[in-house]
Amino acid sequence: MTPDRLAEKIRRGAPLPAPVDGLLRAASLVQRAGMRLRLRGPRFRVDVPVVSFGNITAGGTGKTPAVIERTALEIAQGHRVAVLTRGYGGRRVSEPLVFRGADSASPPDPGALGDEAAMIAARFPECCVVRARDRVAGARAAVAHGCTLLILDDGFQAVALERDENILLVDAGNPFGNGRILPAGTLREPLEAMARATHVVLTRCDEAADLSELLNTVRRHCPHTPIRMTRHAPEAFLPLDGGPPAATDRFRGEEIAAVCGVGRPESFFRTLEALGCRIARKTALPDHAPIPAELLRGRLPVVITEKDAARLGPAARGLEGVHALRMGLADFIP
Repeated sequence: MTPDRLAEKIRRGAPLPAPVDGLLRAASLVQRAGMRLRLRGPRFRVDVPVVSFGNITAGGTGKTPAVIERTALEIAQGHRVAVLTRGYGGRRVSEPLVFRGADSASPPDPGALGDEAAMIAARFPECCVVRARDRVAGARAAVAHGCTLLILDDGFQAVALERDENILLVDAGNPFGNGRILPAGTLREPLEAMARATHVVLTRCDEAADLSELLNTVRRHCPHTPIRMTRHAPEAFLPLDGGPPAATDRFRGEEIAAVCGVGRPESFFRTLEALGCRIARKTALPDHAPIPAELLRGRLPVVITEKDAARLGPAARGLEGVHALRMGLADFIP
């Protein structure tokens, strides 16, 4: 069984061969013990507000649209915002690495910052993006650069850095996988850890199999925590050849090729189909994987995610016939 096949079976909660299942259960005990030690460790606070966005599971829960939404809000309120990232998918660099587009003659480098961080940096040149696996060191670097509000990306388990808001995102379409701890399942921590959240955001509520059951589970673990229900909303198609953004009906009724390297590829494909696209070719690569150039060529228009476009970096410029789908968060009304 290949690693990708194993990961997919774990994500879906499919049965595993007994020897593999036993090994993964034993490894889960190590993951659980490591998180307990982290929770007992020292805590550090910086002198500006910290807002954390994170999740209790591995894989895509829709954090990036939520981080972008909050970044735009805080910039509009006059804050000098820093987004603190681990730089997942980026190459090894000296950390903390601070990038602010407004102060740089070069575009953000996804190889240095990571793809999601590079996407945020490109969208908000006035925002500092700070890459550091040591989240406390990253926060201190941001404050030293004059930032007045810090957004901690993927921070729910980064408990060493104190925060003023601890926002937990839960993917309503696949909330807790098979209910087991990594690597036997997709949970990073037991469900009881949800009690640390100051706010809960349910994403992809339009894809939930049983939204009421999920709400009951969340309320059982954090009964007094505000819950926001959201869906991922397409905003525009961004042509990579530098043209103006196109409306979401740009490819209605047309055949396209859809390519992505994200945590929930099936959600991306469903979104395109809901927009009326006729997907003649679907290609789902592993999360954060680079897209081979040959997949971006052909007779059909190619649609990728905005994160995939950020990962392409300068190579994306001038690509004719390739569009990135920009997604945002919208409130979900049952």
